[in-house]
Amino acid sequence: MTEHQPEKRRHHRIIFKDPRKIAALISPLDQEAPDEAVASSILNMSEGGIQISVERSSLDGIWRGGHILLHCISGLPDMAAFSDVPMQVVWIMDNEYLDHVLVGAAFNNLSEQQEESLRSFVDACLEQRY
Repeated sequence: MTEHQPEKRRHHRIIFKDPRKIAALISPLDQEAPDEAVASSILNMSEGGIQISVERSSLDGIWRGGHILLHCISGLPDMAAFSDVPMQVVWIMDNEYLDHVLVGAAFNNLSEQQEESLRSFVDACLEQRY
């Protein structure tokens, strides 16, 4: 018999059904020019961080423990103001046979406005069972 394991996450995670429609522009923190940012698909998000899929060829300057900047999010009108967010890469899942690499990053040093925007978005999604 299998016992139900309790969720160990600190924050509720919003999983997007079609991540191709929800994108983020990111870049290494020391490369803040938006024109050099890399497009990525957002797979899920919580108040603590984000999981994205990045093309392997665009992964330069992004490593576990490194700092990246989330320039903007498209495809989520409620998150339009959530921009220029510093993040730290917590993990990278890299399978050499795939074209994309999964990246998990934690939000760092959010402003009060960014925290409130993120919290409101997550709460609204949970109410709608996104």
